Amino acid sequence: MKIQTRKLLKLAGWIIGALLLIVAATGIYIWSLMPKPLGQPPVLQDELYRKPEVDSPVEGKYIFKSATEIASLIRDKKVSSVEVTQELINYIKNNNYKTNGFVWLFEQEALEAAREADNKLARGEPLGSLHGVPVCIKEEYWVKGKPCTWNSENFQGFIAPRNALAVDAWIDEGAIILGTTNIPRMLIDMQTNGDIYPEASNPYDATRVPGGSTGGGAAAVASGFSPLCLGSDMGGSIRIPAGFCGIYGLKTTEGSMGKNYGSSPDTAGNHQYFAMAVAGPLARTLDDVELGWEAMIKPWYNQNKWLKVDELKSLSQYKIAYLDEWHFGNDKIPISNTVKQKLQTLVDSLKSSGATMENVQPGNFAEMRQMHMLLMAYMVFAEQPWLIRQLIKREFESGTPLKIDLSEGLERIGDIDKAEYDRILMRRDTLRAAMERFFREYDFLILPITPGPAFVKNPNHEPMAVDDVKMEYWDHFHYTMCFNATGHPALSIPLGLNSDGLPVSVQVVGPMFSEERLIHFGKMIQHLHEGFVAPKVQ
Repeated sequence: MKIQTRKLLKLAGWIIGALLLIVAATGIYIWSLMPKPLGQPPVLQDELYRKPEVDSPVEGKYIFKSATEIASLIRDKKVSSVEVTQELINYIKNNNYKTNGFVWLFEQEALEAAREADNKLARGEPLGSLHGVPVCIKEEYWVKGKPCTWNSENFQGFIAPRNALAVDAWIDEGAIILGTTNIPRMLIDMQTNGDIYPEASNPYDATRVPGGSTGGGAAAVASGFSPLCLGSDMGGSIRIPAGFCGIYGLKTTEGSMGKNYGSSPDTAGNHQYFAMAVAGPLARTLDDVELGWEAMIKPWYNQNKWLKVDELKSLSQYKIAYLDEWHFGNDKIPISNTVKQKLQTLVDSLKSSGATMENVQPGNFAEMRQMHMLLMAYMVFAEQPWLIRQLIKREFESGTPLKIDLSEGLERIGDIDKAEYDRILMRRDTLRAAMERFFREYDFLILPITPGPAFVKNPNHEPMAVDDVKMEYWDHFHYTMCFNATGHPALSIPLGLNSDGLPVSVQVVGPMFSEERLIHFGKMIQHLHEGFVAPKVQ
């Protein structure tokens, strides 16, 4: 071999070796930036996830009874809290494997709290509005001494050192915490699976999703495991699961509980950029939504300027906007015929009751959706290293573009410009003000929650069809995110089942701080639709 050839081969070897070292070093560096698991995974209550060999005794007296009914029965000493709590615990143990709605069952603690509730009643002490009523809590929230993993290995060993303030608000009103419910990994998905817990299923069809991120809670309430669940919503996480599981859910006004009520700031959140996330109740009846919301908001109620209800206002005095399909430019976010039909039936019934109904679309939906992405970029990704953010941005950009242009939000993931954040907040204020002007003309806006009912489980986020139109996965969830972007409250209302036996729902959006009006309106129109329909026993 010639000397010159040997030199070239030696040089090539050095170059290849150096490149391999660079690649290895880069890989080690990237690995060093990745979040590491926190402690060891919790030891799961396996009995929750499998069919019991022998069912626990359940008479069925209190399954599917409302929280309002249970509270009244306990106050009147017609039933003990222990009796109700034990029956629900047994029912959960018998049936949770069908949906995996609960991920932790606090059996002994719940029974002990129920015994104390009964003793308190016997002593004649003052009682809260939820006295003795069993409830469940989304696993996002801290419950003292219990795992709070967000279904992610990043928090797999985390044990809550105290209760979240929202949890304490219910406990202070006498609620009995049965356990915590299933969520998607890091709360970011519309189906409920992750690193720690078995996947949750829809109680109406186990092949379908219960929604996310309060998916387990919605499945639990719809299944009769608990009359109330404390959930949260940052992009539809109360309304979508409530819609997919055929129950009511209230997304509250952003800021009405401050920022430290018990969501993200307790664990992974960024105080500086915390936005859009709110707490809210999910229930099978509007009376229970009202009961749960009043108990939840009580510590913060007097800090807000609520829009009061005009009790004398009849349906014929309401002027309501509705939207059956979101159009922008020459495109639209299509809605399935089954949702359109249920929505139109409700609209026609409202018209027959004298309400003024106008098919009209607020003018800033595309900007509102972009705003959601911008705020998410700061809240979720601001603390991530630059290189990790570039990888995340690249992952987003590698997919087929969504119908709504979110490029500005994706740009911010790659470049968290702190100086730009204040300008983004000013733009947000403009969008919120525009919606407030809209609500000076209309009492409420009624529109779909998602293009169709609960979809078949889709772990790889493949495109999904709406009737015959195939759309990218995340194009199915634009209808809820807009109102997190502006902070407006919204109430999901179940309209019964479609021909496939799946729940169909709509959301009613109102002006800021209009929760009492939304609940009141929901009660006024209960006779115009089917509402919650219990799933068939599977």
